[in-house]
Amino acid sequence: MSDSTQPEPTPPPRRRIDPLFAAVLLVAAGVAVITMHQLRAGLYVVAAGLGAAAVLRLLLRPRAAGSLVVRSRQADVIVLAGLAVAIAVLAALTPLAGSAG
Repeated sequence: MSDSTQPEPTPPPRRRIDPLFAAVLLVAAGVAVITMHQLRAGLYVVAAGLGAAAVLRLLLRPRAAGSLVVRSRQADVIVLAGLAVAIAVLAALTPLAGSAG
């Protein structure tokens, strides 16, 4: 018997879910709601997805933020939050056929 001590194999690295996936999932859910003829509700869901992406980009370290990192943290958060607010405001102000008011 040989007394060879081989190092134990290291386990494969755990794959983390990219935070961008959560944002894209929310935006896709909003588009699905829009296709069911619920324009305002769908746009609010899309805005929520973009807002969630902005919050994740603000709170997570660059390595943990994954694909949400495009530019500097400040620029990414401003762009994502600005888009979220713009879509929510447009959803609120857009007159819809058949709505009273």
